[in-house]
Amino acid sequence: MAHLKRVNNQGRIYCYIVQSRRRSGRVTTKILEYLGRDPDPKHLLRAKRYWGVKPAPQTSRRNGGAKIIERDS
Repeated sequence: MAHLKRVNNQGRIYCYIVQSRRRSGRVTTKILEYLGRDPDPKHLLRAKRYWGVKPAPQTSRRNGGAKIIERDS
């Protein structure tokens, strides 16, 4: 599954869409697309849809960053 990765290099943030896989017992990362330092929102959305990037799970800082699970009532 692909995800958005932001890399901080000497105070500059670079955006990539990457995919992690386990090969021979090790996790390897493959860069699928370089989005640049400040990607255009339209380009970012198009790239996310193309690579199938899903939104990050919603978290709350009050409960230590644990996932928020919605329960059916």
